[in-house]
Amino acid sequence: MITVIGSGPAGIYAAITASSLGEKVTLIELNERLGGTCVLYGCIPSKAMLHPLTLAYELSRIGIEVKIEYETLRKLAADAISRLSKGVEYMLESHGVNVIRGKAKLKGKDVEVNGQSVKSDKIVVATGTLKPTGGITSDDLPYLEKDFNRIVVVGGGVGGVEYGWLLRMSGKEVYVVEKESLLLPKHDKDLREAVTNQFRRIGVKLVLNSEAKVEGNKVILSDGKALEGDLILISFGRRANLEGFEELPQVEGWLKVNEYMETLYKGIYGAGDVTRSFTAHEAIHKGLIAGLNAVGIRKAYNGQVVPKVIYTMPQIAYVGNTEDGECVKVNMVSIARAIAEKETEGFVKICFKEGKIVGAVAFSERAEEIITLIALAMRLNASLEQLLDFQFPHPSYLEAIWEGVYEALRQRGK
Repeated sequence: MITVIGSGPAGIYAAITASSLGEKVTLIELNERLGGTCVLYGCIPSKAMLHPLTLAYELSRIGIEVKIEYETLRKLAADAISRLSKGVEYMLESHGVNVIRGKAKLKGKDVEVNGQSVKSDKIVVATGTLKPTGGITSDDLPYLEKDFNRIVVVGGGVGGVEYGWLLRMSGKEVYVVEKESLLLPKHDKDLREAVTNQFRRIGVKLVLNSEAKVEGNKVILSDGKALEGDLILISFGRRANLEGFEELPQVEGWLKVNEYMETLYKGIYGAGDVTRSFTAHEAIHKGLIAGLNAVGIRKAYNGQVVPKVIYTMPQIAYVGNTEDGECVKVNMVSIARAIAEKETEGFVKICFKEGKIVGAVAFSERAEEIITLIALAMRLNASLEQLLDFQFPHPSYLEAIWEGVYEALRQRGK
């Protein structure tokens, strides 16, 4: 008997993996609707809201202006949440997973929920994260029914950039407060400069090199000045949700696991955001690995090459290390498809060492696909010469990879 706590991506894939291998599985979820943060608050509703805004942004390139009301975006998000949550319920049901709704807590070697003990041979903790306090968060945006116009986003990291772009494109007056001199701290410098400049061009009001202290509907800056907004959005500071599982060993407040997703307690595994990973695709794979190991199939999690995407327009995507080795940069203005479609903003940067790609970043149309393909090449240990031999379709945005590889080999004299 395997008990899984949480119905986000990690919990879902831990449960259906174990069930598919013949184990009896019970999944416990606190919320009435299934899907976790990704389906109910994060990746899914945000993409439902972003999609029409990206279409409007692209149409603006050819002189067609389309205004989309925030209420329309909210309704699209609600529909996506409903459909995906029901899909999760059907998926679990079709795999024979027993779902119990209630708050779970660890009690000895078993799990207690609704005052009842659930006998468990193995336990997978996939409880996700808790949102920060002090203002609204991205979790709240799909559910906002109150009218607002001016919003202050605290933090210019991944969340601040994606939601700052969404809010600006929906016609809101947006301020982003960031303590560093450029957006996207800890990312590639070329990317940071390009994104910061683009945000200025689209009318986001940046307050850089400033700390922020939230007081009601005001943000107090380092210089003592106050920024007022109809809403204050806190874009960082999520923490592990270990309520009921506090006794499990942690590292800096996050559930401690090894490469097999095992905690230091025998028979108890962890997966997903609670283990300090912040993308749904990482959570899915950690859930898969936890499920396999829980049924006795020894397999390690490989998180060395994971593409990550920020869904602005142009898209932002990255993988690996762009501060190691030599780098080449391909501007989208040199790509035929980008010229034809008037999507020439941005670039693809590829970094290589000893004849292999070690990292890449894209700020461009189809950045998601470009970086995913580069990540696959990295994972398969493909050489620059092998990538040069691969025939990318023409005209396509993917040709930026080939052009980058061609230039890298040319610089090396090959």
